[in-house]
Amino acid sequence: MAGYPRVIGYVAGGYGYPGTGIYGVDPATGAPVAPAVHPMAVHQHGGLPVHGPPGPVIHSPGWRPMLAPGSPPLGEGHVPLPMNPETFGGSWGNTTGGGAPAGTTITFSSRPQKPFKTSRLLIRGTKVGTSAVGNLIGQTFIGTDLQQGEVGNIDLESLGAANAFDTWISFKQAEPGVWMRVLATLTAFPTGTDFETYTITAIGHYLH
Repeated sequence: MAGYPRVIGYVAGGYGYPGTGIYGVDPATGAPVAPAVHPMAVHQHGGLPVHGPPGPVIHSPGWRPMLAPGSPPLGEGHVPLPMNPETFGGSWGNTTGGGAPAGTTITFSSRPQKPFKTSRLLIRGTKVGTSAVGNLIGQTFIGTDLQQGEVGNIDLESLGAANAFDTWISFKQAEPGVWMRVLATLTAFPTGTDFETYTITAIGHYLH
């Protein structure tokens, strides 16, 4: 039974190093057996054998990098993650239509199913009516960790604008099941039937 060089304790017929005291064991008798010399091994200066050049390259099948056929190895994706409003549908104003009243903070949240590291926020607002002039501000969290340099509201609308330049971010990685949250409000609230509605999407890296 062939073994591998540099591993101690092979059965009879295993490869080893003569003269080094490293032996296999005969499974029938339990007696030590002098190992055979690996066919690619040569002696150098009477010491340990030195292996020759490796054999020819073998071209493996296309599925070999996978864990099994149809099951690829661990990789990384760059994907969007929706952050859903927990109340009022992400809308302020027009309270008779279900919007949030003035002064309300709406939490946008998501709980990724795989490790996720946010690198960008996309925030889009729909503003209807002459009094809908407020900007979205708030704070960002991964779990209980504030993802800002200081406590306080930041300009979420400018940070998450689709045409914003150089507004990439590097949030702490959220492990599966950890809440990602944006606590958001407005700088000015619409009145009457006017309203503002927002969507927030996180873009980041995850393992798949």
